[in-house]
Amino acid sequence: MEIKNRKDARWYKTGRNYFSGKIICGDCGSFYGRKVWHSNDKYRKIIWQCNSKYKNQEKCKTPFINEEDLKKAFVEVFNGVINNKEEILRGYEKVIKELICTKDLDEKINGLERQAKEILDEINRCIRDNATKAQDQEEYMRRYNALVEGYESVRKSIEDVENERFERLVKKDRIEEFMNVLRERDGLLDEFDGELWNMVIELVKVYEGGKMVFVFKDGMEVESID
Repeated sequence: MEIKNRKDARWYKTGRNYFSGKIICGDCGSFYGRKVWHSNDKYRKIIWQCNSKYKNQEKCKTPFINEEDLKKAFVEVFNGVINNKEEILRGYEKVIKELICTKDLDEKINGLERQAKEILDEINRCIRDNATKAQDQEEYMRRYNALVEGYESVRKSIEDVENERFERLVKKDRIEEFMNVLRERDGLLDEFDGELWNMVIELVKVYEGGKMVFVFKDGMEVESID
């Protein structure tokens, strides 16, 4: 799931910093990288900037982000979530019930499996007939290839539904983990908590003008307050 989520992102690099691989440019989709300004004097500042900002013909319009501003924005966003904790938890209880029920997908998979078996039986009959009866080989190959193509199409459909089922259950797990974090938090944050950040934040999307959208691991998106 992690590979799938990140495969389209550009210039992704792993790192020990809390923000590495979690800040994305809203213009080009590249990850932000860490830069240090005035590293040897009292004006030292850590900023994050799109890794592809100057690599395209038209540079990205997304701004750099001061790391301290990012931490402050996270504290404000998370505290806003805490203030609405009970409402969020009640809503997620309903969502969990819907995600747990995969009966519709299971029935769809079973139907496709039966369809695949029928086509496979037809392929085997086609092969047996060709081995025991004289047939036009061009006509046989056309029929055989059509059956194989149909079988592969059904198998692809099964794989798609199975992936949908898997993603639904993964989302359920992520929501439950997020709910547990909320339940354990009573007070508001006074300062940035890196461990909490890792537990609840999936990505931060940065847009022109400095707007930041925090994407929580449960899928919830919250825009930072200017």
